[in-house]
Amino acid sequence: MTQHNTRVIHRDDLPLGGFAGIVETRMVINPRLWKEAESRPDVSHGLGDFVYLASGHFKANDGAPLHSHKDVDIVSFIPNGVVGHEGTMGHGTSIHGPGVQVQRAGTGIKHAEFSLNGQRANLVQIWFLPPEKGLEPGYQDFTLQKGQMTTVLGGSGGTFGNAMTCQIGLLEPGDTASTRHRFVAFISDGEATANGKPVGAGDIIEGNALELVTETGCNLVLIQFTETYQ
Repeated sequence: MTQHNTRVIHRDDLPLGGFAGIVETRMVINPRLWKEAESRPDVSHGLGDFVYLASGHFKANDGAPLHSHKDVDIVSFIPNGVVGHEGTMGHGTSIHGPGVQVQRAGTGIKHAEFSLNGQRANLVQIWFLPPEKGLEPGYQDFTLQKGQMTTVLGGSGGTFGNAMTCQIGLLEPGDTASTRHRFVAFISDGEATANGKPVGAGDIIEGNALELVTETGCNLVLIQFTETYQ
């Protein structure tokens, strides 16, 4: 361990899996929901109510058929490509990368997700336990701007309330990101230095504080407790 107890988990060190038309690597698996994760020191166990993260892609013209979720907040980050969404909360919507859709499953939803335009679409999917069970389902879409972090869950900017705050940024060369609190972060693209360690595409970073400086620019997911973020 180095300064701030920094740990880096490399995607290529973990088994590749998936289902239906999705190829993915499960990198954050919380034993509260998946007991078998207790014996998996190779993955992250998350932080607080942040319980799951998978990095992967939708195959061209393929995806996940209609399936259900309940009492979970789902952040879907599409770094590139176009993903269609249909189900009980609406048909015909789409996420254009780089973009984010947050779904509050609440009392229960059914949906299908699939790539559009005949191209592969990359995906980072992140799950959080909601602040309480039985909430009204809903979803929010976010367009990401280069050079800044956008809060998509938690915080105080009109997002769904949660005990965790999730920020996603399209950082450019030389940009920085930091927190003085416990965190888990994921880099989907690019290269950076985190607490003095080189990190790059497909890396999970976790520790007690973060000082990150981009090298080539990077797409960054940063998760921490909402009470410390504020």
